[in-house]
Amino acid sequence: MSSDQCPPFDFSSRYYHAQAGVGCVRQSSFFEGKAVLNQGVGYSVILGFGAFFAIFTSFLVWLEKRYVGSHHTSEWFNTAGRNVKTGLIASVIVSQWTWTATILQSSNVAWQYGISGPFWYASGATIQVLLFGVMAIEIKRKAPCAHTVCEIVKARWGKAAHIVFLVFCLLTNIIVTAMLLLGGSAVVNALTGVNIYAASFLIPLGVIVYTLAGGLKATFLASYIHSVVVHVALVIFVYLVYTASDKLGSPSIVHNRLQEIASKLRSCHEPISHNGQSCGPINGNYKGSYLTMLSSGGIVFGIINIVGNFGTVFVDNGYWVSAIAARPSSTHKGYLLGGLLWFAVPFSLATSLGLGALALDLPLTEDEASHGLVPAATAIALMGKGGSILLLTMLFMAVTSAGSSELIAVSSLCTYDIYRTYINPDASGKKILSVSRAVVLGFGCFMGLFAVILNKAGVSLGWMYLAMGVFIGSAVLPIAFMLLWSKANALGAILGTIFGCVLGIVTWLSVTSIEYGRVNLDTTGRNAPMLAGNVVSILTGGAIHGVCSLLWPQNYNWDTTKQITTVEKVDHSDLETEEFKEEKLTKARSWIVKWGAGFTIIIVILWPLFSLPAGEFNVGYFTFWAVIAIAWGTIGSAVIIALPLIESWETIVKVCSGLFTNDRLMEKVDEMNVKLNSIMLAMPEAEKAYFLEKEKAKVK
Repeated sequence: MSSDQCPPFDFSSRYYHAQAGVGCVRQSSFFEGKAVLNQGVGYSVILGFGAFFAIFTSFLVWLEKRYVGSHHTSEWFNTAGRNVKTGLIASVIVSQWTWTATILQSSNVAWQYGISGPFWYASGATIQVLLFGVMAIEIKRKAPCAHTVCEIVKARWGKAAHIVFLVFCLLTNIIVTAMLLLGGSAVVNALTGVNIYAASFLIPLGVIVYTLAGGLKATFLASYIHSVVVHVALVIFVYLVYTASDKLGSPSIVHNRLQEIASKLRSCHEPISHNGQSCGPINGNYKGSYLTMLSSGGIVFGIINIVGNFGTVFVDNGYWVSAIAARPSSTHKGYLLGGLLWFAVPFSLATSLGLGALALDLPLTEDEASHGLVPAATAIALMGKGGSILLLTMLFMAVTSAGSSELIAVSSLCTYDIYRTYINPDASGKKILSVSRAVVLGFGCFMGLFAVILNKAGVSLGWMYLAMGVFIGSAVLPIAFMLLWSKANALGAILGTIFGCVLGIVTWLSVTSIEYGRVNLDTTGRNAPMLAGNVVSILTGGAIHGVCSLLWPQNYNWDTTKQITTVEKVDHSDLETEEFKEEKLTKARSWIVKWGAGFTIIIVILWPLFSLPAGEFNVGYFTFWAVIAIAWGTIGSAVIIALPLIESWETIVKVCSGLFTNDRLMEKVDEMNVKLNSIMLAMPEAEKAYFLEKEKAKVK
């Protein structure tokens, strides 16, 4: 390749032009401030999809109430009846963990570091869900009637610790929701021209409506539908890049293009390439190649990713709410399956769209990438307007599904840990339900306003994603110790969480100042300060708590956490009493420890170690890597779509038969159910006899 060749590559000729007296000039950015779609499309997606899901999920919740007999109490609103099955829990985990960052930031790190970026994004954020399965089963053993993580904190460690962890949990929800809206509004603005501030405020509206109507169960039902849409789009993009596109279409073409664009012979001076655009060898990568796991930047990102995401799983009340909602026999399986299925979303998607942006030599800038526009650019380059609409739809699904779980998480915290604990301890179920809905509405509006402020301040999705562990990482180990270690005491939890956070922030800003001489959004967002702040925060929090607990052990037996009560009687008529037996829960705990730890070792240690000897991947090795991404994405999509339907088939049949049954007959059946339920409430022996007969019938 000659240094004055214009364009440098025939496949990217549309992004270069020859200018008299200057030479070969590369397009200064991919989007150039122009929207691909008109604003009408943007508003249609935001408001149209929002209205559709608000109506559709509310209708599904009504069907369940009408024909299955769900009682819409405050307990049901916040815990979905505590009997959600494995497939739906796995679907909810995938949906809840598929943020805008999962779709956008994963492709950004692929664009920055090559193949190591998608791998470290996926593995570094999967292990937390796998390991949280242990916490999920411990909730069933030690706090079966809890509504939130902070309720458990108060029962074990008292008021002071409760307030500290309440602040950190709410901060986590605010950070996660901010990332959803920052990424979503940036892409909607880039693709359609919709005002970024208007997008920030309008995106949460539809979510607020269906969450208000149906609570956690509506969130779960919507999450399943969102997961289906996300996975269908995922499969389309993966197959497009590696099999169907006439611009790429095979792993060998992608491999050869990645070698060409990172060649040492390539000219990268102005104006043939501009500052912040991908061009030539990558600093910190083996041989400057995108085709290697030997990437210092990728490994640093991986560490930051692991630390930060421990915070956004263990300190996010949304994951505790999902665990509380699961039936005991589904909890551990749902989290393990959900984690493994979620791995495919960032890994398969970024291995296709992220590397695709590089292989097409798109003139993306560092600023565009940090705002999450890499996958959008690739989708447009391969599919035109159709690609942008598909990605926009996929993104909206991610924003709304994860956003609804955050709304319920904040609602349950404010309702049970603030209102019921400090304002009105004797609140009725009806009052709690109204407070829950008020919080959903209030927090949704607050986050729309907060996202506008962050956009105005210039905060990007990439910056927020890297910084989250600095702020909340210190609470991870104390929260884990709460259910796993009898010696863990309140003083250590409080000191570790607060001082870990403070020291993390001080370290982060100090390293920024020492390394770069100035502290601003740009310098604080770089890898070295972020790595230092994240690691100090999580390790200091755990170390302080550990030392204090060894010096003054609590020797706790979880009696007070088991005494947490529900506001209204929970109907366990669909649950087998066997599921609540200690021996079954202990067996489930051993199962999730074995498999969760096993898969963690495989995807964080063994997989990268086995890929290091390959150095720079040859065509055969990269093809094998791409096939894994394609297969994982395809199989994962099939499971996430089919399993919840299979498990809920009985309910689906019941609803369908109810739709075609005489309404007068259904009213009589409902009346009879109410009478029988009243008898069982008044006579506990009748309820026990019912469960016994049901158990005998199942054995037969």
